[in-house]
Amino acid sequence: MKEFQQNIIDIHTHILPGIDDGSKDVETSVKQLKIMADLGVTDVICTPHFITNFYENGLKKRIHAAEKLSKALEKEKVPIRIHLGSEVLLDSKSLENIKLEKLNIQGTNYVLVESEMIAFPADFTEILYYLVKAGYTPILAHPERYNEVKKDPNIIENFLHRNVLIQINSRSLLGDYGKEAENAAWHLLHNGWVHFLASDNHCRNDNYNLILARNLIEKKIDSYTADLLTKINPKKLLDNEKITFFYLSESNKQNRKTFFEKILERFIR
Repeated sequence: MKEFQQNIIDIHTHILPGIDDGSKDVETSVKQLKIMADLGVTDVICTPHFITNFYENGLKKRIHAAEKLSKALEKEKVPIRIHLGSEVLLDSKSLENIKLEKLNIQGTNYVLVESEMIAFPADFTEILYYLVKAGYTPILAHPERYNEVKKDPNIIENFLHRNVLIQINSRSLLGDYGKEAENAAWHLLHNGWVHFLASDNHCRNDNYNLILARNLIEKKIDSYTADLLTKINPKKLLDNEKITFFYLSESNKQNRKTFFEKILERFIR
């Protein structure tokens, strides 16, 4: 039986039909969104790739795809709201493109960004600096999958000091990207360096695992963290409210029990 959660907001999806490597058509998107709605997802942020000279999904293209999808959802009576955004592969032209094509999320100051998996570009922190200086709050997508972070997850703390928020993928927590990414994701979570949990849904199968990963966080850490990453912070994002970069004190970190410590407690009792 599927566990049901309510008011879940998925901030990273490739569910707009036919414009990147995600959903191939409207029918695929609607099918996937029905599954998500049945599991308690109420809002989905559509974040197709924006990659210079490759996936240049500008505002008009995204609006057109969103309108087609919205009409289909209304026809099928799928109770889910979609919002426009992008996943921007950062380069020297990113700030210009974000302004010109409205790549930020649904008119807010938040913008989902990513890097190459192999290594951060030499000017990566400089680009982030200029985004922040221009008034944007970057959300770094799935850093646990980047080679540099897998080798040393502690480097992510530096991004928070640079006013960058962090989003990890549900599949990372479940081990779908390998043990290194899984370990890095949990390390970031236990240190309070994660602000969003999202699916990065590419509509390639019917297996939607955001709720499964959310419940695993509740089991291994606590329900507040699970809700913070899937309900509270995503709602603040859509409302363009300020999100706390460091929400876990050192004492909180030390007092957090691991999953195995919780199991041991049950046996001791």
